[in-house]
Amino acid sequence: MKILAVPGSLSEQSTTHMAVAIVANAAEKMGATVEIFDLREYPLPIYDGREESFYPETVHLFKQKMLEADGFILASPEYHGSISGVLKNALDFIGARELEGKLVALLGTAGGALGATNTLNTLNIICRTLHAWPLPSMPSVPQSYMAFKSDGTLKDEKLQQRLEDLGANLVKAIRLYGTELRVNAKR
Repeated sequence: MKILAVPGSLSEQSTTHMAVAIVANAAEKMGATVEIFDLREYPLPIYDGREESFYPETVHLFKQKMLEADGFILASPEYHGSISGVLKNALDFIGARELEGKLVALLGTAGGALGATNTLNTLNIICRTLHAWPLPSMPSVPQSYMAFKSDGTLKDEKLQQRLEDLGANLVKAIRLYGTELRVNAKR
């Protein structure tokens, strides 16, 4: 089982990447292979609707990895009440072909105490529009700049468990429903 994680942050000290690592590690413990598509290492140009063959290789690589994945972890910091520009831009390159009938774990981080509710709602809408199946649990890490210990785990043990459960539940859901959802989506 292949899971592709896409953290929507370019920050060197990204708490979004730290949160994704927790979810990814939990999914790997359940037997999945998780690859993180790091947009810092594979920058994508601004999506402008041109003929696909004119985009650089990083775009084709991203689209291929999205197509091959059985499920996804999509995560974003909350910027101005929504998802990051870099994640929105990446998602603009894909369509239902890559996401249809696939399960998605959504995760948000935020600097504020209220968390990333708007970000998660936006990601949920995008996924549903592309015929994907977002998991119902969508954890958010509030005040993420001070939420992590030096070892990369969360100070809040309950929140740590929620992120671990998200990774485990993604793998369980793909095992239970993944094939059936993709087949039914193509009918």
